[in-house]
Amino acid sequence: MDVKVRKGLRYIEYAATGVLMVLSVYVAVSYAFGVQTIYVVSDNPSSMSPTINYGAIVITYPTPFTSLHVGDIIVFHDPRGNPGIIVHRIVGVSTCGGAMCVQTKGDNQVTNPTPDPWNVTARYYLSQVMVVVPDAGYLSPALWGFGGSLSVLPLSFVAILALFVAYGLKGEKKDG
Repeated sequence: MDVKVRKGLRYIEYAATGVLMVLSVYVAVSYAFGVQTIYVVSDNPSSMSPTINYGAIVITYPTPFTSLHVGDIIVFHDPRGNPGIIVHRIVGVSTCGGAMCVQTKGDNQVTNPTPDPWNVTARYYLSQVMVVVPDAGYLSPALWGFGGSLSVLPLSFVAILALFVAYGLKGEKKDG
């Protein structure tokens, strides 16, 4: 492999590692302060497909509700009182009872052909989506159907698989 290409790949590796470290610190600090910043997209088919598909994770930031705009993707509690959270795009901003409210809609035109039949107020709003990591949610035991102490099983499998991959890559570097 060309020296310039190898050097370029090394810089890309450094940048990717830096971004992952910053995101990890952000998530850890947020969690320490009691703020959930990572959500796994578990509706199948995803109401946000093709933008955000089943199995993706979204990393969020608690942007002030009054700073939201049309086009932003937000995370909020279901205003109908159903359990769980919803990730949808803002398609309209208006005033409801003297306070700001937003109209939302999923990007999936098949499952969400029209805007949602509710308005989201600050009461239901959680945070704004910052980063989408495709397929990373498959590491979550919840998507595998495991709960409680059984959730250790898929995580152990993933850790062992990662060790085998790392060992294999280390062996390739020695051979090459």
